[in-house]
Amino acid sequence: MKFIFKLLAVSGAMVLSTIALATNVRAASIKIGFTVVPGKGYTVATTGKNALYSKPGTIRGAKQILSKAKMKRIGSYSKADASAYVFHGVNNRDKGSTYYFHAYGYQVTNTGSVYYKVVSQNGKFRGYVYGGKKVGIITGGIKKVQTIRKVSIPSYLSGDVGIATPGKIWNVVPYTQYKTKIVGKMTAGVTTTIPHLAKFKIDSAAMRTRERDTYYHVVPQDNSKLTGWVNAKYMRKYSEIQSDWDVK
Repeated sequence: MKFIFKLLAVSGAMVLSTIALATNVRAASIKIGFTVVPGKGYTVATTGKNALYSKPGTIRGAKQILSKAKMKRIGSYSKADASAYVFHGVNNRDKGSTYYFHAYGYQVTNTGSVYYKVVSQNGKFRGYVYGGKKVGIITGGIKKVQTIRKVSIPSYLSGDVGIATPGKIWNVVPYTQYKTKIVGKMTAGVTTTIPHLAKFKIDSAAMRTRERDTYYHVVPQDNSKLTGWVNAKYMRKYSEIQSDWDVK
């Protein structure tokens, strides 16, 4: 009987120790409070190795916003995803450049874990994700990525160009940086925010890494004062734009 009681006592102590250990692991404290990432922050992709939380994940009260499985899904982009974008003109669900994240701050726990404050490029998700043990050297739940690559400007667009309806001018290549916004939109009516006969020059070109579509950076050659990035499918030689609007 004494042996049984001792065994039960030992077992009970082990359970209590396990609970205490789990509680201690779960209840880390903050060593370095919220600190803004230097410069413009980091553009990152999620890896699926760690979930997204409302606060650093090991801090008491942290709530899961996105599971590891969801983080893996939105952080990957396959050839099939790229093909679907080309075929349909839109991305598959939870896919594309809109699901890159912008890391703009961090906190460090007493265990040395760095948790980055991130927001998705479309603004849909925001929270903390584990990013390694040293600020600036990102591992774990996120990784630094190259969202665009430079490409050549085709010779037939080396002169004056215009924008066809319903082209848009963006402040950055869409969703490859934070924040993305529309600077102007070409419409057929009087409500257009890009003048129908606005004249531009292209000074650089870039391809999005995920969607593999091309955008041209345009600068005004008249008094429109609009500059930014335009999807290649809406760029035309200026003579074609004049012809579209019956101008000779």
